[in-house]
Amino acid sequence: MAVSHTRTYWQSHLQELCASKRIPSPTYEVYEHSGGSIPSPPSPDPGPAASPHSGQSWYSCVVSVAGREYETSYVYKAEENAKEKAAKKAYEALNATT
Repeated sequence: MAVSHTRTYWQSHLQELCASKRIPSPTYEVYEHSGGSIPSPPSPDPGPAASPHSGQSWYSCVVSVAGREYETSYVYKAEENAKEKAAKKAYEALNATT
């Protein structure tokens, strides 16, 4: 796979995989969490971690493809990050069945 510098790397690859398997395009549902009902991912930097309870909106995502749903395990600060993580999970699951 070529490295992409776009913010939709996994979404693009999932779309291409669906097309190659002749299955309908994935659909995304993004959920906003103001209280953070699921944990945020571990932070790679050692600085103070932002808490989902800090008043900021956090996002999770469910992508539906081929009659299955794949959801993020964490909440993310950016909606696009949540969509990417859900797309990656779906891509890996669908690609493993090839």
